[in-house]
Amino acid sequence: MNLKNIYFSCLIYWGKMKGLLNGIAEAIILLASLASFFVLIYQFGFVQTPDSVHILERSRPFILLAFFTGITLRYVVRFQEIIQEKMLYLDISIYFLLFAVLSSKIFFKDAIAHSLPYLSFLTKPLFVYVLLLLLSTIHLSRQTFTLMQTRIKPSLLFLLSFVFVILVGAGLLSLPNATTHRIPFIDALFISTTSVCVTGLTTVDVATSFTHIGHIIIMILIQIGGIGVMTFTSFFALSFMGKSSFTSKMMLKDMLNEDRTGGLFRVILNILFVTLFIEGIGAYFIYMDVRGSLPGGTQQELFYAMFHAVSAFCNAGISTLSGNMYDPLVADKYNLHFWIAMLIIFGGLGFPIVFNYLKLLHHLLMNGIKILIGKQKHYIHTPRIINVHTYIVVISTLILLITGTAFYLFFEYDNTLGDLPLRGKLANAFLGAVTPRTAGFNVADMATLAPPTLMLTLILMVIGAAPMSTGGGLKVTTVFVALVTTLNAAREKDKVEVRKREIAPFAIRRAFAIIMMYFMWVAIATWVLSYTEKGAPLFSLLFEVVSALSTVGLSIDYTPHLTPIGKIIIISTMLVGRIGVLAFLVSFCKEYTKKDYTYPQENILM
Repeated sequence: MNLKNIYFSCLIYWGKMKGLLNGIAEAIILLASLASFFVLIYQFGFVQTPDSVHILERSRPFILLAFFTGITLRYVVRFQEIIQEKMLYLDISIYFLLFAVLSSKIFFKDAIAHSLPYLSFLTKPLFVYVLLLLLSTIHLSRQTFTLMQTRIKPSLLFLLSFVFVILVGAGLLSLPNATTHRIPFIDALFISTTSVCVTGLTTVDVATSFTHIGHIIIMILIQIGGIGVMTFTSFFALSFMGKSSFTSKMMLKDMLNEDRTGGLFRVILNILFVTLFIEGIGAYFIYMDVRGSLPGGTQQELFYAMFHAVSAFCNAGISTLSGNMYDPLVADKYNLHFWIAMLIIFGGLGFPIVFNYLKLLHHLLMNGIKILIGKQKHYIHTPRIINVHTYIVVISTLILLITGTAFYLFFEYDNTLGDLPLRGKLANAFLGAVTPRTAGFNVADMATLAPPTLMLTLILMVIGAAPMSTGGGLKVTTVFVALVTTLNAAREKDKVEVRKREIAPFAIRRAFAIIMMYFMWVAIATWVLSYTEKGAPLFSLLFEVVSALSTVGLSIDYTPHLTPIGKIIIISTMLVGRIGVLAFLVSFCKEYTKKDYTYPQENILM
């Protein structure tokens, strides 16, 4: 056998070995990730005994060693792919940090305790748990992302991702340390669903039924559900993976509503940055308003600010106070009501709107700088940056906010707003008009509102927020296109035109399909509830279904009284509302193959 044959034989053998070693590495990392989550859940979810503390302490080094072994093997067999990661330096830093923690716990424990006390944080349990959580999240995200390279339909994968997180959340909320008293699993499932689907309907009092750990779990579920499960997963996966497949890129393109497959990671990064930035600003203003007024001191006030900033921006409407926004502790804090309303509005506008205006701001700043330094002459023009989608969303939102506030103030002026000062009337009317557009914060007991106000709330809930936002409902663009198309039909005009642009026929068909599916689900769900919820007022059931399907969270005090079957119906409705009624239908329908022929047309009576 000559050297050439030996060389090719070695290459073939190494290729097979690489595949085997890669499979072993991925298996070790997967087992270590699952073991990490088990240890974390047991550590923080159950009351610890001396024996359990000892077992957990002994298990941590073995899990760290498993991670180190699996990641090292992965580096050896997939080096060419790893060096193409977008966050290569961060990945390497985490790897060396893992090595440092592992060494400090096994080889240099005594040396650190005596000679290097400033490195003692490496052996602290909390630091180790944070590292395990980070490693598990990164590598499980990578494993999940590989599913996007299979033949699973994107809409079905999107649905399954929400179902998976809801079930995990229900399990976490059922842990002994998460609740002040044991609650039925159906209630834990309901609260998990309402958090992930950013709805806000609750069958138990969140403030008194859950501990501080439970509230943290709910806040994390709201954050994941508001931004999107696949957005979080894709961020970690794309950060710590090399090249992704064309299939996964196309799926992400559709999920993020992008025109191109290039720059998807930057879009996801921008979404996360904008979310955390707005929530951070909102949390600061909320804290400044509640400072010194809540029981529990500064720590409780800071958590209240963080929780409500996340809940408001993600349009969840869940509060850690039993009375929500009309709780005596915050009922007269009208600045707080205003900041909550603004967070809801920003969350309901949608990320494309924010990015569109940031693009316009960047354009104006760059033009201004060029004019100042003499590289460009001053000229007056209207840049075509604000697209039709942004125009429709912003104009519709302003109309709904102004008219909603005016009508709420008019109908409730002598009712729930009667005893408030003018500033309080305006603040509560503003929040009362904002919150039905899928947030669910209560400025008053819904049962005390006047009938016209309840109908106004119902209409606003149906309309909802903007597409690609944290809100639900039919969406303002869907309603706008349907109204303009209806007006055109009355005028016998064929084309739907907005700002010198024609709306695509596909978008018009989609709008009417969404409306049809939405009201069909409302009708069927209300009909079934009218049978399962004996003696319940029909309007209360209709209000409950619309609130769930539009992921609003407002209720005429009926959610806690739902039967187990009624809870399952509302859980299903919240899930369908979060992913979209049409997307839910598409998940289970076979894709249509376009034909190259057409049949003769024939009119039917309308």
